[in-house]
Amino acid sequence: MEHWMCTTCGTQFPQSQVAPETCSICSDPRQYIGPQGQQWTTLTEMQNKDFHNHFEEHEPHIIGIGTEPKFAIGQRALLVQTEHGNLLWDCISYLDPATMQKIQQLGGISAIAISHPHFYTTM
Repeated sequence: MEHWMCTTCGTQFPQSQVAPETCSICSDPRQYIGPQGQQWTTLTEMQNKDFHNHFEEHEPHIIGIGTEPKFAIGQRALLVQTEHGNLLWDCISYLDPATMQKIQQLGGISAIAISHPHFYTTM
């Protein structure tokens, strides 16, 4: 069973044998579904392709984490390093062992703040 992800918005859905019929985020009138119709992928499929996450320090102790090549809406997370532990502001859809290892090297994550719960993310 796989966790299916919408390729338009990047939202991950619960495990199932087959992809959902529609993405509840993209079927909202404020969002859209691309001209090819509803498209799905899985984390496993992305890990077997050339996807990876890029870490970029925007300011001291503020590190952006984004997926390359661009996936879904191109969302990125911010890892904010503080003396009381690291805060992850928002999440990204694509996770892999290299990303988890890099975050551990940067001090791990003490808390996560999500601006749009259950939207555009793998949590």
